Amino acid sequence: MTNRITQIRCVNKRCKNLNSLEDAFCHKCETPLVKRYLKIGGKLSREYKIGDSISDRFLVCYSDIVLDTKPYLLPYSPENLPPEVIPYLKLFSHRLHLPQIYGFINQENQGWLLEYNNIPLDSRGKLIYPQLFPLLEKSICHASPLRQINWLWQMIQLWKPLAKQKVLSSFFDSNNLRVNGGIIKFIDLKFDEESTPNLKNLADLWQNWLNDFDPLIKNLIEKIILSIQQNLITDIDKLLAIVDQIVYLLGNNYYCRKFSLITATDAGKKRGNNEDSCYPNVNEFKETKGGIDTLIMVCDGLGGQKSGEVASNLAINIIKEELNNSYQKTLRETLNNKNWIPLIDAVKIHNAIAKANDRITHINNQEKRQDRDRMGTTVVTSMAIAHEIYFANVGDSRIYWITKDGCHQVTVDDDLATKEVRMGSGLYRLVSANPRTGALLQALGMESSKKLKVHIRRFITDEDSIFLLCSDGLSDYDRVEQYWQSEILPILTEDINLKTACEKLLHIGLKKNGHDNITVALLQCQIELKQPDKKEGELSWQYLGEIIPDLPQPKINNFLVKKIINKPLFSAKNIIITALIIFCFGAVTWFIFQNKSSQNKSIEILPVKTFSLILFNLFD
Repeated sequence: MTNRITQIRCVNKRCKNLNSLEDAFCHKCETPLVKRYLKIGGKLSREYKIGDSISDRFLVCYSDIVLDTKPYLLPYSPENLPPEVIPYLKLFSHRLHLPQIYGFINQENQGWLLEYNNIPLDSRGKLIYPQLFPLLEKSICHASPLRQINWLWQMIQLWKPLAKQKVLSSFFDSNNLRVNGGIIKFIDLKFDEESTPNLKNLADLWQNWLNDFDPLIKNLIEKIILSIQQNLITDIDKLLAIVDQIVYLLGNNYYCRKFSLITATDAGKKRGNNEDSCYPNVNEFKETKGGIDTLIMVCDGLGGQKSGEVASNLAINIIKEELNNSYQKTLRETLNNKNWIPLIDAVKIHNAIAKANDRITHINNQEKRQDRDRMGTTVVTSMAIAHEIYFANVGDSRIYWITKDGCHQVTVDDDLATKEVRMGSGLYRLVSANPRTGALLQALGMESSKKLKVHIRRFITDEDSIFLLCSDGLSDYDRVEQYWQSEILPILTEDINLKTACEKLLHIGLKKNGHDNITVALLQCQIELKQPDKKEGELSWQYLGEIIPDLPQPKINNFLVKKIINKPLFSAKNIIITALIIFCFGAVTWFIFQNKSSQNKSIEILPVKTFSLILFNLFD
């Protein structure tokens, strides 16, 4: 990166003060500085050198990486977007893993800028990795077995959406697959051109990493690879079902979790009534090991004074009651079931939210409320079940996932801006700047549940994490993105407790926003490795066969032959190894010959065993 002294404008439009890259906050207004590194995609009209400034705004740091020195300005975008960028927009709901189109180099429609969340920076505000994130293939050997299988699980989850946009080739560029902590990241999207990649290609990719996997899961992954290569697994859903079982056994046998949760709410500076509601009750600190006791919710009421408050309270009470009843009746079905069936939990959450929606809708219809007179509410809810965390949302209240590596927004707003982006009509930064695009497209109480889309996602927790649920009284104007490092991250380092952090976030919402009701809910997950005396199930292919009736039984021989054939026989490395084997074999044989009279039978077969062992591992 250039040694030139970099200066960045403050994002506060009333300030715009120039600050050094190494500063964390603006010297003038104390707003956190935004250091937005972007990757150049497409083609530019000319080549730029490191240190050049493009359009008097974007500082070239590396060959294809620039820093936006004026992040308060909206990016440029042409009226007609080139087809190469449309898949990024269509996959907007997967931006946790994929970059988004930030904008275009002014007047150069073939050169666009890719934006990423949570790029690792050092204390001076500079890139830790010149190519933004560390490579996945180089990170595997340093990861825990739970994280290793988590990365594979994420790849499976992303398979269908990428296949729909015909960009599965994005998986198979070794430089393209990266990681940000426990989250898979793609540097850009690669179009499927001559042929569409299939599951065998995915198996071959995993095979390249096989020796880097932890011994706990290596044999299981090898069996999966074999099953795909031998056409015993040909469907991505079947593959996901098998990996889900492995993650469940690994997560429960070798890891334990502890959860803490708390909520806070305030009417704000301009509202006389607080239409937000939350669960658990405000300042009711809870600690638990998981399950229904980790249920946490935030609802932002709509429809004017009193009506919004009624809707948000109804939603909280109905969802809480429905889920409690559901888990009391069928607790063994999920937590004590030999076979992990995650979709059961998704159905329970969906049904609870749908029932709340229909109850509020019924009241609206009964009282003949129309249009803006109809009361409604947004909802975000989270619950930890075994090794997973479930998120559900309707409306524009949000959930953020904070780890030591970053702050990740895991929900997508149900507003007009999101719809336009997903339709490929515009870039999010530009579309969302229009106040009219903030209009909600759905909320609880607007219409029948048959037309309601409840967004439910699940993730694997493989490290200590904080989950923030909040209404837009806090999330507006990117306050969470600006303050997570100073106000939330210290929870993970135990510099502050959960209650103090909750109070500080509420204060930020009041001081920096204050235009709306503010509600904050924090769920902390602490995870530790354990060596259980009694395991809930063996982490073996044989045990998987007991809980998955149609589990494939691949043949090992074909795999070993293929593994050897695929290795170059006359590579320099193998020639050296072969020479060493011959030397060692000769030396051991000479040793036995010299000591023949005093050696027993066990020593006589030693060189044979040694030679066989080395030969077996020659091409490993």
